[in-house]
Amino acid sequence: MDHYTYTHVGGHEPNCDCAQVVEHDDQVFIVLCDGLNGLPSGDEAARIISEAAMEAFLQGQSPAEACVTANTRFRDMQFDNVDLRRAGSTICAVQIKDQHVSWASVGDSHIYHFSDGCLAHHSVDDTHTYKAFMRGELDYEGIREQEDRTGLSVCVGQKETIEPHVEEFDMKEGDALLVCSDGFWENVYETEMEIDLHKSFNAKDWAQKMILRAVQRGRLAGDNTTLVAYMRMAG
Repeated sequence: MDHYTYTHVGGHEPNCDCAQVVEHDDQVFIVLCDGLNGLPSGDEAARIISEAAMEAFLQGQSPAEACVTANTRFRDMQFDNVDLRRAGSTICAVQIKDQHVSWASVGDSHIYHFSDGCLAHHSVDDTHTYKAFMRGELDYEGIREQEDRTGLSVCVGQKETIEPHVEEFDMKEGDALLVCSDGFWENVYETEMEIDLHKSFNAKDWAQKMILRAVQRGRLAGDNTTLVAYMRMAG
């Protein structure tokens, strides 16, 4: 189970990204949240929602159930804490068990699955620009180029109920997963992720090659930048 986690505050204080990776009972659980920047308690929202989802994972819930549980728990907390009432977060929740991957997501943080060196699956965005991609109005890499890309239609904590986007598949030897906030993927194109994967020996090597691209392109002066890289190694 080869994985590597990286986060950097970038040019936005505080760091509203939160990523966790837990190995438990021959499984790997990954949760990544990106609190709404510019709103009160974005960092606290990401932490609370991430911890709630991970706790749900450890209690046996599926990725989609963990997302819903985190939303319910955070909504309950909003009644007692005025600072949280406008706060919210994206979420990516990934479960890897016996090389079977299940994931769920809400918002615009991304999950990628690479197989045979190519992008095989990607998560769904809750944005108007993603809907434009689905209508065939722009290509997938072009999502990041749109001026109104950051407008979310839903996130955790902003609605009473949520319906996470889900995906399931089996990983092969040499397959890789990337879970990341928009502060990362906006600065690294999917074709570049594939190129760096081809050149890498492990998850840390792959992540650091991509981080270098993000640094060179954005100089880490923009949004918080966070990723979790996971590779299925031989044996």
